[in-house]
Amino acid sequence: MAQIEVARRGRVMVLTLDRPGQGNRVGTQMAGELAAALDAARRDAAVGACVLTGRGDVFCLGGDYEGAGPTTAGRAEFGRAFAAVNEAMARLGKPLVAAVNGDAHAGGFSIVVACDLAIAAADATLGLPEAANGLFPFLALAVVRDALPRKLLFDIVYNARLMDAEEARSLHLVNAVAPRAVVLDAAVEAAGRACGHDPDVLMLGRDLYYGMRGAGPAEALDQSRFALAAALAARDRNRRG
Repeated sequence: MAQIEVARRGRVMVLTLDRPGQGNRVGTQMAGELAAALDAARRDAAVGACVLTGRGDVFCLGGDYEGAGPTTAGRAEFGRAFAAVNEAMARLGKPLVAAVNGDAHAGGFSIVVACDLAIAAADATLGLPEAANGLFPFLALAVVRDALPRKLLFDIVYNARLMDAEEARSLHLVNAVAPRAVVLDAAVEAAGRACGHDPDVLMLGRDLYYGMRGAGPAEALDQSRFALAAALAARDRNRRG
């Protein structure tokens, strides 16, 4: 049975994490389906943006590491699959908006952070509570470490402290807070606005952002100038067309 539901609302593709009985936790199968759906969205010119949400009352409570089984090979495959989701999000080339319909914990929190924009339900909580279960946010750390000041990061990790939606908004982890019933509509609307510009230029710019991460100043400037030249050429083509 599929664990990702794919639907269309105009030019916006809505991807729904569909394991409500398991807190929409991302296991190896769901990770593979989500990465494949994001890659398909990049290739589909009719898709201008994507919205990522969860089925039921939660967004995502993290990765389903227990579902990977007790073997080293199974756990390694789970880690690889979860990392592949973040890679697919980065290479989407189109606006990606989280409709945080409920709690986003652990790896689910990292997915929210990895989206370009996020609209959160007013009663949602967000955070990294892994320590309360004898773990550490190992996979999430690669994403959230750049989004939070160090002392705040370790505060929520060491204390397994969950933030409410308003605190997350004040920290620019989500863009807006809305009643749960309208979160998805608000996210689709935000995605529609975000993709209302030249898609070739948006893809070049978004790809540039991710390509520059970890690059030194000289390399980043080189990437920037090549992207600018490509964007100007795309704009010229579109004007002639």
